[in-house]
Amino acid sequence: MPPTTTYADWLDAGSRVFRVDMPNLEPLDVLLLDCSFTLEFLASGINDQARVRLVAVAPNGIMLIPPGAHTASELRNSRAPAAISGFLVASQAGNYRVKLQGKTRNGDPGQLAIYDASVLRVLHLKR
Repeated sequence: MPPTTTYADWLDAGSRVFRVDMPNLEPLDVLLLDCSFTLEFLASGINDQARVRLVAVAPNGIMLIPPGAHTASELRNSRAPAAISGFLVASQAGNYRVKLQGKTRNGDPGQLAIYDASVLRVLHLKR
């Protein structure tokens, strides 16, 4: 992922490995989310953080943030395995896209990378 410039900027992980399309969800269907990856954060400041989350894009284009699917790291100049998980209850019928996003905090010009052996699993439980 390229570096971000402000705290408010979330960027999609570029690889298709970090997104899953889930077709034909019905209201109250449940998605169980699990993602593991290697996180590298090359910070330039001492109080900066890298943040990574899973989001789901609903059929109407609204970005939903599943409970629990978020992590923050203050690792600097090192790589470490990371994992996040969460769940989502569908609010409307249609196709959803689950994807991994990341950002740096406080406009840190450092670099956040997500790569190596990665897994993004989505389990669809019908109501």
